[in-house]
Amino acid sequence: MEINFRERNIVEINDAKIIFRNFEGRADKFNHAGNRNFAVVIPNHELADKLINDTNEHDVGWNVKIREAGDDYEDEFMYLPVKVRFNNRGPAVYLENAATGRRTKLNEDTIALLDNVDILSVDLGGRRIINKINGKPFRAAYLQAILVRQNVDRFASRFADEESPEE
Repeated sequence: MEINFRERNIVEINDAKIIFRNFEGRADKFNHAGNRNFAVVIPNHELADKLINDTNEHDVGWNVKIREAGDDYEDEFMYLPVKVRFNNRGPAVYLENAATGRRTKLNEDTIALLDNVDILSVDLGGRRIINKINGKPFRAAYLQAILVRQNVDRFASRFADEESPEE
């Protein structure tokens, strides 16, 4: 995984592993209906520290979380929660067939497809938003753009080509 920081509180993460996918925004034990989100696994403490120490004018780093080992997870791991909210500026969401290289731009109505695809790799960009809710400081990462490369088996790829061959 590679992390690059850009101006205006933007982070670019290449070759990310994502978990807790809820692009649909379905309600569950940890999520209100309509809230779309996912998390980026932070594979080591060095990268976690890099995110936490990337402070801005508010002296606030990225909101890295630690999931303790327990019944559900054998080992402790770190992750960055990312919110997905559509507006007139994005996010730009692309799904790429790894076998054919074809890219499809997803929108608010089709992004739920990402909840169930077999992911080969992910590149993404996010923006850190800092605000106050009920007088309490709040910070979150919001998705700006994402490219998800879908691992497609050879038969599915072959049948897709037969159904809609390139012109």
